[in-house]
Amino acid sequence: MNLEDLKFHFENARGFTSTLRGVPLSVENLELCKEFASDIHECPRSDIRVKYRGPRISNSHHTLRKEAHSFDVYYWKRYS
Repeated sequence: MNLEDLKFHFENARGFTSTLRGVPLSVENLELCKEFASDIHECPRSDIRVKYRGPRISNSHHTLRKEAHSFDVYYWKRYS
């Protein structure tokens, strides 16, 4: 994934609560997107959350990582 791809997914998330939306699932993309989101929000990576997208085969409420085809990245501020 390159910078143009990140810009596309960043703009695709406009109007939603996610920072990046619809990113194709791979370990490299996941790490790159977590780093990108933590840099944008100037927060630690522990405040970055991932929601997997795809069919809900095993669990009716959530998509499991092994069944996902893409993911969204969210920023959740921890309150201390």
